Amino acid sequence: MKTVLCFGDSMTWGSRPDGGGRHAFEVRWPNVLREGLNGVEVVADGLRGRTTAMDQHASPGNMNGAALLPSLLHSNAPVDVVILFLGTNDVYWGYPLNRAVRGIEHLIEQVRVHPMRTLPEVSPQIIVVLPPRLVPCSETGVDDALISKSNAFAARVAELCDRLEIMTFDAETVAQTSPVDGIHLDAENTRAIGAALVPMVKDLLT
Repeated sequence: MKTVLCFGDSMTWGSRPDGGGRHAFEVRWPNVLREGLNGVEVVADGLRGRTTAMDQHASPGNMNGAALLPSLLHSNAPVDVVILFLGTNDVYWGYPLNRAVRGIEHLIEQVRVHPMRTLPEVSPQIIVVLPPRLVPCSETGVDDALISKSNAFAARVAELCDRLEIMTFDAETVAQTSPVDGIHLDAENTRAIGAALVPMVKDLLT
């Protein structure tokens, strides 16, 4: 059986923008992807607050994505496709743009060089999802500066992936961030991302 690892933050976990907890199981984009792939194992590992490669020492869990990804690659091996959907927290929590982009690059490097220890030992294919851009929300502090940084992050990551010959999917093409909190997605837009990824992943698995 083919395996797809979806590695992300609250967008992958399924946070609702109204603060009401988690979207229903069937709405979350990894589960929509699983339904569309029919027979492919889709592992959803989303953690609220997760960054690309930054430590949040006062957090209740390890939010550093780069600290956990190698273990997930190992425990789920063999993995055929890794979908990286991170960066929103790097932007929102004020980390420098260069560090956030470097964080994505580091995750890509981890996937490419990880010793899978399975036969045949082949590195997984990678899709980097460019997160939907932040939208204004005074209650959560999403202002013009954060929105500009969100757009710049997506553009820089797209350039990085083009240079590294990594496939990207711009979630903004099918989903828009909810104005309720300026950060997360409602059910319709969450579902749209999973549906849009189905043909891309199918192509990689054939």
